Amino acid sequence: MEKTINIAGEDIRLKSSLFTIISYRNVFGTELFSDIKKLEKINQDDTDAAVVIDVLFRIIYILHKPFTKKSYDEFLMDLDFSVLSDVKELENISNTITELLGGKEGKEDPK
Repeated sequence: MEKTINIAGEDIRLKSSLFTIISYRNVFGTELFSDIKKLEKINQDDTDAAVVIDVLFRIIYILHKPFTKKSYDEFLMDLDFSVLSDVKELENISNTITELLGGKEGKEDPK
C-alpha cells in the first residue's frame, strides 16, 4: 500500500509491504511490532516522549525508505523541529502509520 503524507509542509511518500518488517529490523536492530507496542502503551503509563517520537519517526523513515537514499540521520535532519509541536500533524502521522501497517484506523466499523 502507498500513501503520501505531508510533514511540516513537505509531501513524503510512504509504502508498506512485507519487506517493511525485515527492513526495520535490518536498519534499527529491533522488531517493528515490538516497537509499535511501545507506542500503544503511551496512554497506559508514563512512556518517555523521546522514545515515542523516536519510534514514530523510525517507522515513517522505513515506510519512506523505498523512495529515498538518505540515511535515517539525514532524513531527520531534513525535518523541522516544529513538527513536534503540531498535535494534529502527529495524530495524522500516527493514523497513517496504522493504516499502512494494516490497523483499523481510517476504516469504518462494519456492524
